[in-house]
Amino acid sequence: MSFETAMKRLDEISAEMEKPDITLDNSMKYYKEAVELVAYCRKYIADAKLTVQNYDEI
Repeated sequence: MSFETAMKRLDEISAEMEKPDITLDNSMKYYKEAVELVAYCRKYIADAKLTVQNYDEI
């Protein structure tokens, strides 16, 4: 999954969770998915920073 795809999905989840008729079950399902996506994005950014730092050392 690309970073952009993960961010797009987070936007979609945010829109779904803002709906007033969302059930608790769906809310929890979206929350779990969002937490996993945020962790993925954070790792992606951390890895990208490390790559840039490694290139700076060359």
